[in-house]
Amino acid sequence: MTRILLTLLCVCVLPLDAWAQAAAPKPAPKPAPGPVHRLADGKPDLNGFYQSDNGGANWGLGPHAPVDLTPPGRGVIIDPPDGQLPMQPWAVAEVADRLKPERGYDDPTAHCIVAGIPRSFYVPAPFHILQTPEAVVFLHERMAWRTVSLTRKTHLPDSIRLWQGDSIGRWEGDTLIVETKNTNGKTWLNEVGEMVSHAQTTVERFIPVNADTIRYEATVTDPIVYTRPWTIALPLNRMAGGLLEVACLEDNQDLVHLKEIRDEARAKAAGAKKTE
Repeated sequence: MTRILLTLLCVCVLPLDAWAQAAAPKPAPKPAPGPVHRLADGKPDLNGFYQSDNGGANWGLGPHAPVDLTPPGRGVIIDPPDGQLPMQPWAVAEVADRLKPERGYDDPTAHCIVAGIPRSFYVPAPFHILQTPEAVVFLHERMAWRTVSLTRKTHLPDSIRLWQGDSIGRWEGDTLIVETKNTNGKTWLNEVGEMVSHAQTTVERFIPVNADTIRYEATVTDPIVYTRPWTIALPLNRMAGGLLEVACLEDNQDLVHLKEIRDEARAKAAGAKKTE
């Protein structure tokens, strides 16, 4: 009898549920993005608040599966065609070493140091673009900014080295091209330790697709670390809102824990040497 009643109840409920779904109003389709905004001089208007579709690049530029607390990523490398970084053998070994838990303390962003180029555009945090005829400024919510001169033609002297490097930009049609040199070689490309050296030169392309999207491409040349240049690409999506006030280490114990892990590993290594 119970089974019969349940069957009847299901027969009665299912049509009502299907009717409710059919009667529910469908959400209005999102309007298609409009054409590229332009300034009075005809240049694309990049001003605005953005967030990248980073594809998990902050945990590996190539395609990767989740490992422990590291999320998966689709891969953002478009050249080489295999989607892998063309690292020198010594760099492969160094990146493998950086995957050890005790090396997490060495990531400069753990110490609130700026992420560098191109990492600033794929850390999971928004940014704001300010554009004038003389310069383009990137204001990153994770407490960093970069000014790209559109009037300067030569880079700073080679003896001056900066975390974000020295950036000079120019327009080629609707594409903003930015060349960055004079980096200090201390930044990490992501939390898994992919790397660059002081020989890094990065050419970025900001290609407006429509009113809401910029295609971001960055080609890195670094003969110390890599056997050839490589290129990443990802979309930068316009958002509503603005930057928040963010404090890196305010009430944050992550760095303390990373230091404890590092110190414990060093103590074990020192003890092992004594027993040899």
